[in-house]
Amino acid sequence: MTTVTIIGCGAIGAMLAYELSKTELDVMVIEASAKPAMGATSAALGVLMAASSSRARGVLVKLRLASLSKYDRLISELTAQTHRDILYNRNGILNLYRSPDAETKSRSLSEIRKRQGFDLQWLDREQIAQDFSQWKTDGGLLSPCDRAVHPTQLVNALVEAATQNGVKFLWNTPVENLENISSDRIIVTSGLSSNALLSPLLKNHSKYAGQDLMQPVAGQALLLHIPNLNLKNVVHIENEDGSDLNIVPLGGDRYWLGATLEFEPNKLPNEANVSLLLEQAIAWCPTFAHAEVLETWAGDRPRPLANQSPILGFVPDHPHILVATGHYRNGVLMAPVTAQITKDLLLTGTSDLPWRPFTL
Repeated sequence: MTTVTIIGCGAIGAMLAYELSKTELDVMVIEASAKPAMGATSAALGVLMAASSSRARGVLVKLRLASLSKYDRLISELTAQTHRDILYNRNGILNLYRSPDAETKSRSLSEIRKRQGFDLQWLDREQIAQDFSQWKTDGGLLSPCDRAVHPTQLVNALVEAATQNGVKFLWNTPVENLENISSDRIIVTSGLSSNALLSPLLKNHSKYAGQDLMQPVAGQALLLHIPNLNLKNVVHIENEDGSDLNIVPLGGDRYWLGATLEFEPNKLPNEANVSLLLEQAIAWCPTFAHAEVLETWAGDRPRPLANQSPILGFVPDHPHILVATGHYRNGVLMAPVTAQITKDLLLTGTSDLPWRPFTL
């Protein structure tokens, strides 16, 4: 039986383990931490924004939409098998704007998405005021088909389901050298930790020699308690300076507030960054002035330096080693389609999904 070792157990590694657990392969996952989802996944908010993403076309858009389309069935499968609660918001994402050309761009995007099978709805100021009277906006784009999922709950369910299906997991087991792994196939999914593992294999390639494959980019978030906000949709805010925020309802008047704008890296958001996040949210909705900060956290996301995100496929000159990492801000969103592509490559050597633009 072919043996497969997956290095890393964040959203990508766990999703891949689950998908491969449905095959006849002998699968093992090795994780340096004591439990799953301790790297970039722990800093994610799980916003699955694909249909309303501003980029209209291209291979990356195709992969994002394909991945989004897998989520409803995936959550149903995992819930049925594990009986775990997975917080999964099916109410869609409302994108709010204060830009004079936002409506024109949104309607153009809506036409493109309609042909791709996704329905978007432009809401003017009066329409938004009916359900979102507290929000100061010129209009918004509602995407009923976009989603949000609790990242760590998702990964824990994937690990349990994969374990039930026969996958073995090794925790507290750092990997320092891929040559020490005795396995027919190796798949590296370990985010920023992949730098040290892959650099020795790429030292003879001028494109990568002497530099890391990926750089850390900080993401920061707050857990808030906000009475009377009464928000069911995920809200994505686009600030006038190009930065943006995500607000994710969790139930019980609790919300995640996260910045996709990168601040200076910190182990935890400092007081200035917490204030900045809240000030930006208050500028859009005064109710955030009454927010109680329950928790703060931060994490580094892997951004490829010499490749576009993500990095997929075979490692040059090492056909038994595959890589599926460097998803930057889209790891949770793209986990299902990444697992599908990697599974295809593992079993057949290619995939019907576009993967070659993302290879090393």
